[in-house]
Amino acid sequence: MRNAYFIHGLWVLVAAGAFVVGKLQAPASGGNNRAAAPLSRSTPRSGASSSETAAGATARGGRSGRTGSESGGRTPGGRALSPSAMEDAMAVVLAETDPIKRQRRFAELLESLTAENAEAAVRALREAPRSRWNRGQEYSLLTYAWGRVDGPAAVAFAKEQEGRSREWTMSSVLAGWASSHPEEAKNWVARIEDKDEQHSFTRGLVHGLAQRNVKAATGYVLSLPQTDDNRPAGYIRSIARQQLSQGIDSATEWSSSLPDGKLKGSAMETIAGEYVRRNPEEAARWVSQFAENEFATGAIAEISEEWAEDDPRSALQWVTSLPEGDGRMRALGETISEWARENPGEAGTYLSDLPSGAERDTAISYYSRRVVSQDPAAAMDWAHSIGSDELRNQTLTRTAREWMQRDVTAASTWLESSNLPAPVMEEILKPREGDERRDRWRR
Repeated sequence: MRNAYFIHGLWVLVAAGAFVVGKLQAPASGGNNRAAAPLSRSTPRSGASSSETAAGATARGGRSGRTGSESGGRTPGGRALSPSAMEDAMAVVLAETDPIKRQRRFAELLESLTAENAEAAVRALREAPRSRWNRGQEYSLLTYAWGRVDGPAAVAFAKEQEGRSREWTMSSVLAGWASSHPEEAKNWVARIEDKDEQHSFTRGLVHGLAQRNVKAATGYVLSLPQTDDNRPAGYIRSIARQQLSQGIDSATEWSSSLPDGKLKGSAMETIAGEYVRRNPEEAARWVSQFAENEFATGAIAEISEEWAEDDPRSALQWVTSLPEGDGRMRALGETISEWARENPGEAGTYLSDLPSGAERDTAISYYSRRVVSQDPAAAMDWAHSIGSDELRNQTLTRTAREWMQRDVTAASTWLESSNLPAPVMEEILKPREGDERRDRWRR
């Protein structure tokens, strides 16, 4: 349940960027931007005059036709930093060894970002030697800020990148662009012909739209066609995480406004993961009102799993109070699995007392797959006790494969005397990519 995907980390950084950049680019009292002053004292790089570094060049139109005045970044003399002066400012940031001073200087640099000098700042950061500080966060904040002041130029730069860097850069600049010029960003994404690429960039678009107007962002996602890979669910999760930053009440109220269905379920599951960590009892009461709906299955399972990590008996008491159905059955399995992680004996005793039926079979399947790492022979015995032929064979196959990966010799010995049905044995021994040990044993 706990997804540790790369893109989630990116949204944490981009969310921080939204806050920092928004604060820095808000109009200052009296029209003066005092925080930019230290940048004017940076040492000029070779070829840049001291007057240029101190005062900067007069703002000129960027590639998109926007000027530096949109960002509000100014030197004390009222002029924007030129690209060369921005490079010098970045050098000052990168040379700072005190982390607090470095963050302050970097914030000042963001405040001085304009359509004319943003690319110079980003390239200077990319080309500089890597340091021990959080370069990834700085890069995300900087590209996000560039997207805000000059989206077209920022995405043009992002398209030049390759591999993971391209996705990272494009997502952050699109989030920034959508937060300041949503229609421009939406139209640009709509024109992308490659659907996989369009999907990758839509995540950044949705995140930026949500920062500006949650209702508009939600409407945009709801208007997208549903696909087999359920990509819109990922977009709605992005909005859910944005709402969580505003508080649980805001997030749950927003999710309740969504139409019943898969997208609502995805939003609820995201919210449930955070809610249960704060207050499992309240989270359980919140999701229980939707327990009879199929779309709530994921949220119910998320709460039961997280709750069971700390208090499996309380989680089980709640799960068994839910109406019968897929949601309760899956939640029971998740709870038993987490309990077995900490205390397989107690969890096994609980299983033994369950009446025969679909719920017991499901719980045993989860249990077997959890304890195979601790007692594989016992896990296989438990799998054998499943009443449903289909689920029993699936569980035996998955459990045996896991055992083979961990200890091919012991697993092979057990299988040779197991008398498993031929189709199950064939499925267990079916060659899989990267599993050379099983292939050798089969030969």
